Amino acid sequence: MNLNLFSFAGLTLSITSFVLTFIILFFGKNILHRIWALFNITIGLWGAGAFFIGTFEDKDIALSMWRVIHIPIIFIPIFMFHVIYILCNLRSKKFLYFIYIQGVIFSILSVTSRFFIPNVRFVFNSFYYDVGGPLFHPFFAIWGFIVGYAHFKLFTTYLHSKGKLKSQTLYLLIGSGLGFSGGITNFLPVYGIGLYPFGNFTIPIYSLIVTYAIVRYHLMDINVIIKKTAVYSLSAGILASLFVVLVLTMTTYLSDLVGITSFTITVVASLIIAFLFNPLRNRIQTLIDKIFYKKTYDYYAIIRKVSHDLASMFDFKKIYSFIGDTIFSTLGLRNIYLLSALPAGDYEVVYHKSFRIEKAEQLKVKEEGGEEGERLEGGGTIQKDEEKSNEEEIIMDERSEIIKFFDGSNGFLLKDELPLIKETRGQEVMEHIESNLERFQGEVVVPVFVDDKLTFLLILGEKLSGDMFTNEDFNLLNTVSNQTAIAIKNARLYKEKLSSEKLASIGMMSATFAHDIRNPLTSIRTFAELIPYKYSDKEFREKFSGLVVDDVERIDRLIEDYLDFSSKERYIKFNRVDIVKLVDKIINRLGESYGLEMRNISVEKNYKNTKIHVTGDEKKLNQVFSNIIANSFQAMHENSVLKVYIDQNDRDVDIVISDTGRGISPGDMAKIFEPFFTTKKMGTGLGLAISKKIIEDHGGRIKAESKLSKGTTFTISLPV
Repeated sequence: MNLNLFSFAGLTLSITSFVLTFIILFFGKNILHRIWALFNITIGLWGAGAFFIGTFEDKDIALSMWRVIHIPIIFIPIFMFHVIYILCNLRSKKFLYFIYIQGVIFSILSVTSRFFIPNVRFVFNSFYYDVGGPLFHPFFAIWGFIVGYAHFKLFTTYLHSKGKLKSQTLYLLIGSGLGFSGGITNFLPVYGIGLYPFGNFTIPIYSLIVTYAIVRYHLMDINVIIKKTAVYSLSAGILASLFVVLVLTMTTYLSDLVGITSFTITVVASLIIAFLFNPLRNRIQTLIDKIFYKKTYDYYAIIRKVSHDLASMFDFKKIYSFIGDTIFSTLGLRNIYLLSALPAGDYEVVYHKSFRIEKAEQLKVKEEGGEEGERLEGGGTIQKDEEKSNEEEIIMDERSEIIKFFDGSNGFLLKDELPLIKETRGQEVMEHIESNLERFQGEVVVPVFVDDKLTFLLILGEKLSGDMFTNEDFNLLNTVSNQTAIAIKNARLYKEKLSSEKLASIGMMSATFAHDIRNPLTSIRTFAELIPYKYSDKEFREKFSGLVVDDVERIDRLIEDYLDFSSKERYIKFNRVDIVKLVDKIINRLGESYGLEMRNISVEKNYKNTKIHVTGDEKKLNQVFSNIIANSFQAMHENSVLKVYIDQNDRDVDIVISDTGRGISPGDMAKIFEPFFTTKKMGTGLGLAISKKIIEDHGGRIKAESKLSKGTTFTISLPV
């Protein structure tokens, strides 16, 4: 066997083309894939034919092989154009029919007519090459025109397309351009041009480029799932095959040129391979990792973060923003929409974020304070529309085919798989889904089901890199979808709990207020009923008029307490307040009201400074200390002691009020700051709850300690 570079190039071409054909036939689904497979089969047949032609030493056998092998050569540009015809949605059917008819005619002439290939001649002192006859020239002219026209149409599609299709056509254009540029050199020896046909070495590059485009960009919508181990094994196998071919070539040439025995050459070549194989294999695997398996995010780290953060989120808006931001940044998307189900059944956009490439002038405006947008490298901005704009809200009707799609499926909806939907649900359904996706520039739709009901939709745009969505991406989206469903359900339960607690509070407040206001109203009503009859009785008027004023003031205090408690936004007027003077004033005032001297109750004041100032609202602080000190006086019996301690440190002022009253039971201690809890017959249960709110509004703290029959101590800390 006479192995030469022409044969070696043909063998390499044949192997790469048939590997690509296998990928297309195994993963392809439609007529486009089958025609593309035929295109690669013709290239592989030409490679196999070139291998055998380079080894034939018999002139007649070589001539017969050249006539037969021209049949796949004739159909290479025909199948190429047919692929581009479908991919680019061309309309020139008549031209397609014409090239197939001429292909059949020239194929028949190739094997039957001496005017096509009349003879062969020995070239480069290696092998026999065909000689073109009169019919060969029109064939070559048509062959070249088809190749040029096909690439022109492909280039036009590239210019007018965008996104993934642009990436697909670019790689197909580069790959086929390189392949045909090399392949056309095979015609030069036919016309007597003595340039060695090295072009067959460039055609395998086409196979590698197109395979790369399939794996990364779903070229022609072929979804290939290739594990690293399979890719590594394939690359190692190809490398080993190349080394074997290299050994055979070295053995053939060096044996003839130098006269060294084949065994010696094989041993030397094997040693060279032993040194080079592992480094080359490692470099190839590193390159594969870099090109095909770029690690853009840590899957498990993202899942941990999503699970951790969502566990403590109960606000719907925060959940939407967190999920949208996480997916948008992690996958590097061009845009993302989140749609939530409405009570009426439709779905409205609750979150939107997009990446837009702006012109230099527009970016300059943004930098100078124009429209807001987060600047990114490469001249882009991120536009985030979380608030409802003045534009019309985007609503997806519940009758949308996208919504109907998820009636019988909880999987993802992929734009790439719309042809499959056409086969199962019809052309009209596919067009409706395609139209809806176009509104959102969507590539993938991820459903979120809560209690088996479609509650939420995530519509993802394409990746900025143009890469396809990988299995790891879909696993991430599936996990995020499940976590989102749990978060939404928890947020709903939390909202329902708050609502029920609010209703319960309103009910308790109403009952307590009705009970507390009934007694003073009874007094007022009695006075109103009796005054017509006893108006002349001076003693009656004086006694009941005083009671009415007291009862009106009591009602007014009740209303003020309820308003203070229920108001979320309380107006606080901050000033410098002498806390010692304020507490002294309250003790003196309440001491007279509760008759401390008569009950033999003493007050011990332990103040280290005569004046200690805090920043606060004197009226509100007066309400707090009046309430706590009054409670102490009410709880104490005769011969008791009230101790008041006031001291200042670097940051706070501590006010400690301690009585020797009856104390509070451990069971009640946990409830004393809760609204409406009271052990008094006439109490509202709001005093301490309001006091706690006032202290917290001042940036302070309040705590209580108590022992039954020993007394209770309140400690209030206020910032200086």
